[in-house]
Amino acid sequence: MRPGSRREVVLCAVFVLIALGWIVTGLRADSGELHEAPVVLVGPDVVTVPLVKQVNTVPGRPFSAGAVDSRAEAAELLESGDVVAELGVDLSGTQDELRLATAHRPALARAIQAEVTRIEKTRGRTVVLAPPGDGLEGRSLSWVTFATALAGFLLVCVVSLVWGPFARTLPRLLARLTALAALAVAAGVGGWLVAGPAPAGERMLVASVLAATVLAAGALTFACEIIGGLPGLLLAATVIVAGPVPLLLAGDRLLLADAWSIGSGWTITGAGESLLWAAAGDGRGITQPIVTIAGSALLGLATLVAIRWLVGIDVERHGALAEVRSWRRNLGLVLASATCLTILATALTSALHSEAVPRPLASLASTTQCVPAGPVEDVDDLNRITRLRAEPALQGGDVGVSAHLSDGRSIWMFGDTLRDAKFSGAGFVRNSMLLVEPHCLQVVLPKSGGAILPDRGDGVGYWPMSVTTLDKPGYALVVVAAQRVRTTDSGDAFGFEALGPAIAQFVVPDGGVPQLIAVTDLGADDADTRRPMWGAAAAVSGKWLYLYGTAREPDPPLGTGFALHVARVAPDHVPDLDRWTYWDGTGWNKRAGSSSELIPATDGVSQTLSVFERDGRWYAFSKSDEFLGDDLVFWTSSSPTGPFRAQPPVGTLPSGVARGELRYMPLAHPDILEQPGSVIVSYSRNSTDFGAVLRNPLLYRPKFIRVDLPDG
Repeated sequence: MRPGSRREVVLCAVFVLIALGWIVTGLRADSGELHEAPVVLVGPDVVTVPLVKQVNTVPGRPFSAGAVDSRAEAAELLESGDVVAELGVDLSGTQDELRLATAHRPALARAIQAEVTRIEKTRGRTVVLAPPGDGLEGRSLSWVTFATALAGFLLVCVVSLVWGPFARTLPRLLARLTALAALAVAAGVGGWLVAGPAPAGERMLVASVLAATVLAAGALTFACEIIGGLPGLLLAATVIVAGPVPLLLAGDRLLLADAWSIGSGWTITGAGESLLWAAAGDGRGITQPIVTIAGSALLGLATLVAIRWLVGIDVERHGALAEVRSWRRNLGLVLASATCLTILATALTSALHSEAVPRPLASLASTTQCVPAGPVEDVDDLNRITRLRAEPALQGGDVGVSAHLSDGRSIWMFGDTLRDAKFSGAGFVRNSMLLVEPHCLQVVLPKSGGAILPDRGDGVGYWPMSVTTLDKPGYALVVVAAQRVRTTDSGDAFGFEALGPAIAQFVVPDGGVPQLIAVTDLGADDADTRRPMWGAAAAVSGKWLYLYGTAREPDPPLGTGFALHVARVAPDHVPDLDRWTYWDGTGWNKRAGSSSELIPATDGVSQTLSVFERDGRWYAFSKSDEFLGDDLVFWTSSSPTGPFRAQPPVGTLPSGVARGELRYMPLAHPDILEQPGSVIVSYSRNSTDFGAVLRNPLLYRPKFIRVDLPDG
């Protein structure tokens, strides 16, 4: 096939278009954003596990995150190159430490720091970059390996321009190989010098890799040229020169989309860079780069030998002076044109390169203004502050479960919450949170202004049922058990169905604002009331969080209550159902269906209740026979697993349906105004006339009373 033939022209055009297409599409696919950068979060499992789930579902998957609870384990992962960054979560303050791999890449380091800073900002936190260790950091090794690969390619082009495309004699072949070897040695010496003050072993590694990239690129180019002539050289240019361009301009493979990240990794430039970074760790991940570089070199050299001695091509036939001159002219023209087109494509694509579209941020919670509450010393004071109307974000609400924080504050969760008409956010939400400080009430609001536990995308919301706290160094872990609720008839006060439990986790820094970590639905949506609604009551005792569930048969006889069951789990692992165990009457096991009744449904408890321990005795407090019952009853036991025995009623709470004044869901607050022999309880109030509630939200607020604890 003669240079300049129609077939050669077509092949040359194809390879040029492939090269340009690779560069242009690679740059358009690169938004400068991270793509599944491996990172590790360091901190307590209860915090890092839900955070990892959230990080791994961020649109665009900037990170592929894992979690460990040991700084030493994270350091080992960082040193080995298994991760490129570690983030130490310090919940005693609001600043976390980001540590990058010793051999981090500058572009990657900037992208990681920017993305982590952005995510941290959504939670009211900041990040500080730990000082880097010694090593190869700060150097754009992809450009270095590209330069050596390009040198090997250009050497072949120069030789081809001077002597023609083929070595017509053995001495000419040896001369070409000698020139390539000399350039490889020069690159190795340059690598030794570039490595500067690095240890001798690391300098030798750099020198060897750079020499190998020259040899691989040159040998592969020789082979392509001798087999394909001018189109072969353009094929080599496509693989060696155009292949790594997206990598060079992005700065790192983790800043490229998958196809270009994988493709650039199999180029000589990408393989050389990967080999240097992998070897700078503990030597893992070097197989693919070695195969690429060594394979290219061996393939090229083997092809030269095969063509010269085995195939028996009549090289003299290609050596005519006129043909050499024609070859030089065509080669120079094609290389000059391809270079100009490549530069133009790169410049235009970079100029048109769109800015990254910010990913949606999670809501950052904040508190509203302090509503002065005055001293709270007795039940009358509690009922006084429930009549305060100064906070438009919480005009009315039911449920009202509470827990005490170690910093002296208490946290309250309410169900369906009515807001003032002048409030800038949603006027009605499924739940809300209130922080009670000495002399001060503050509503906790997400940035969206909606529910503190946001509704799902399909409109299903969350009603809180119980709240517990676990003290940690510098912060508290707050676990809110809620039930998933779907509206079935917006015109009916009872037009809803409960679909199953959910667990919400908050981190509350000492003196700080609660921040939602995660909301985890437990099990699939199912309105079957025979399935216990776990978390209807909850209590922490020792190393366990006890979660009580209520269940009953569908369409029970009028006035029937709920049966009570119990499960337990370590508080740090409450969202993980695989770690739950269930009381079957004699012991704990993993089968939820085997849980036994602690209290039967006949004369049973309400769907949401309170269970707590006081002075070694356990109390379940509720209205007997749910909404339509009247009696306020304690059931007592010597252990959290029962058996619980009903005690004589301590009061009555008629539902008031006939009068249109609803009274329901009595709940105990054993940590509030604690006195021996008695406990503060609240009950929810509402009206069947929603218009009356809108006119006077005080009708839709809890009321507090104090009741005596039973002796039995």
